[in-house]
Amino acid sequence: MNKKSEAPRGASPPAPIPRTDPVLVVFLSSVIFFLAHFQALIRYWVINDDVRQQIFWMQHWRDSRLFPGDLLTDYARAYVSWGVKGLYRLASLALDPITFSKWLPGLLFVFLGWCLFRLGCRLGSRRLGWFTLGVYWLMPFFLDNLSGGLARAFAAPLLAFFCLAWMAANPWGLGLALLLQALFIPYIFLVGAGATVLAWLAGRSGRVSAPAWITWGHLLMVVLGAGLVLLMQQQFNAAGFGPLVSVADLAGRLEFTARGRFAILPVPSFFWELVQPWEYLAPFREGGTLGGALGVAVILGAAVWGGRRIDWQSLKPRLQPFGYLLLASLLLYLLARIFLLKLFVPDRYLMYTLNLCYCLGLALCLEAGMRQWPGSRALAGAAVALVAVLAVWRLQGVGLYDYSMYRPLYAALAKTPPAARIAGHPNLMDNALTFGQRPALATFELAHPWSQGYWRRLRPRLTDLFTAYYAEDPQVVRDFCRKYGISYLVVDDRHFTPGFLAGGRFLAPFNQPLDKEKKRLAEWVFCPFFAPFDAQIQGLVRDRRRFVLLNRNLFPGQVIDAHQRLLDMRPCLQEKGASSVLSTRNK
Repeated sequence: MNKKSEAPRGASPPAPIPRTDPVLVVFLSSVIFFLAHFQALIRYWVINDDVRQQIFWMQHWRDSRLFPGDLLTDYARAYVSWGVKGLYRLASLALDPITFSKWLPGLLFVFLGWCLFRLGCRLGSRRLGWFTLGVYWLMPFFLDNLSGGLARAFAAPLLAFFCLAWMAANPWGLGLALLLQALFIPYIFLVGAGATVLAWLAGRSGRVSAPAWITWGHLLMVVLGAGLVLLMQQQFNAAGFGPLVSVADLAGRLEFTARGRFAILPVPSFFWELVQPWEYLAPFREGGTLGGALGVAVILGAAVWGGRRIDWQSLKPRLQPFGYLLLASLLLYLLARIFLLKLFVPDRYLMYTLNLCYCLGLALCLEAGMRQWPGSRALAGAAVALVAVLAVWRLQGVGLYDYSMYRPLYAALAKTPPAARIAGHPNLMDNALTFGQRPALATFELAHPWSQGYWRRLRPRLTDLFTAYYAEDPQVVRDFCRKYGISYLVVDDRHFTPGFLAGGRFLAPFNQPLDKEKKRLAEWVFCPFFAPFDAQIQGLVRDRRRFVLLNRNLFPGQVIDAHQRLLDMRPCLQEKGASSVLSTRNK
């Protein structure tokens, strides 16, 4: 054999691929993303919900007047990974960060599709590559996590790139994947680093199949990556926002239950973690419970049918990286359950690896089951086109929300001084940060009880905010504004209705009729707020007949729409004693 055509030692030989295939993969993936996220690309107000907590402060790079030193801004900046910050800083030279957050998922969607296509080719054949790509297109999980271009958007692409470098026996590619994981998504770095170390140990033992080309150089890259991750954590703690809560800290904390900010208690079972991805695989969301159950039966039946026709023994060497990744993910998942939240959320160590393996495994089984079916190039092309059309339909608006209903409020906030601090119901203030471009006292998205130092400073703000918002005495409102240096208050009369105060999860804006199209992109919010603040609010309003903020004679304000007013509270700040409070407004 010609040595130039030999595969590197330990690598799986790639299937022959026409030069047009990668071009088609990129083109079709781009078209699918463009059509699926068309609403976000043409409408500024349609974004991923989490963008509001991580991207807003980056607008300061384009306008230095925005978000001067502020607790929420400093916190959001501190927990965004270095790689994400660096990429957005570079992109801000040409694009607004919110706009970039809509296009970046498209680039990652295309890159992940290309990686999965190449993985399928290396696992089996060109045909398997297209099957893998088709399954990927039809799995909403991936685009849902790519949406917004946040740190988690890099998890699946960097895992797939890691596996591709492993299968190609590319030591430099594997090292680059580890470095990028450490910079962009630290908990995924732990998975990649764990798989690398396990493979290195297995190779040295000589008892288990492992790549001989994983060397001390890769261990040094693991150490370097670990150093970067620890340095990020140290920087976070040094800023006074950490440490993360421990198991003991969770006891009796309603914030960590289904009623609270983050439903971590009780911790889901391992079995649930294994089957939960089927919520995205099967058409539960499109066809309801019955359609989803039928989908599960069909997918499982096809997978079993094809799986029986696969020579798993000969395929085993090529599945090596996925085996080590699964083992590393499982070990980290178990550690994260033991040291709850100290290693972040346990399911993060399983969900990306599992979905990647489900995607490849399902493609393997489907391709094997249909291998004997007669076909032609025209039929194959028609099948790819059909899958692409179905993908556009299934991925339509995945991970997106429409916040255009608050545009009058954004316009009013934009006319306030750039340094003005805004207070209002936290469910509403997320949008004040992102689209109003003004600092907020407290928001829902940035109400993170798992960061102990930060929560000690934010929780009193929330308590005082609700005390003032639902007050009977105008002096309580004025004292609150002086205490926190509040320049403007946003009041929405829907927050005082019996239905809102009774509690539950409702579409925002509360109690508004929405057509089918708008409802699909609407946000669900906690009303009156998440526990334990719901009990505080309900206790405040139990025996009250009037709320002072609804008195337009005492607090006239600027009318925004039929429900909202913007109250100018700056006169309160000019009263005696306000200056001493303003000097410590960020404490």
